[in-house]
Amino acid sequence: MFVAHGLWRVYVEAPVIYIGLQGAFNREGIIDLQHDLLAQAMQYPQGNLQSAVIDLSMFEMSTADSFDVIRDYFEGVKSRGYVRVDYIGANALARQVLEQLWRDAKTQIYFFDDAADLLVSQPQHHNALLTLVQIRFEHPH
Repeated sequence: MFVAHGLWRVYVEAPVIYIGLQGAFNREGIIDLQHDLLAQAMQYPQGNLQSAVIDLSMFEMSTADSFDVIRDYFEGVKSRGYVRVDYIGANALARQVLEQLWRDAKTQIYFFDDAADLLVSQPQHHNALLTLVQIRFEHPH
């Protein structure tokens, strides 16, 4: 077994979950991230989390062996009925992969170059994003 790689921070202000990712994630890191996100989501009644804002500006990559785990996770996320997901700072490759993963989903997906671009159209996220960036990146497992 490999050591898990990748760091994240999470802040929830229902109905939105805010996630920041940092570094390179291997399969084990993606699995740990999924477990942590599920634990966070389980603190809320089903249907209370309806959208996500995900900051990928410090995300580097994920390894090829993690893609099957990511795809399976996205199938679960799709089934939870998220209405909207906003991505901040996704590079071209990440954007292409995310567009493939969300294909045929009812969830509305939006990409923003940076947080300032997101806040132009979604100013209600301002305080929550300020809180998110004050949370230390961790790998709690």
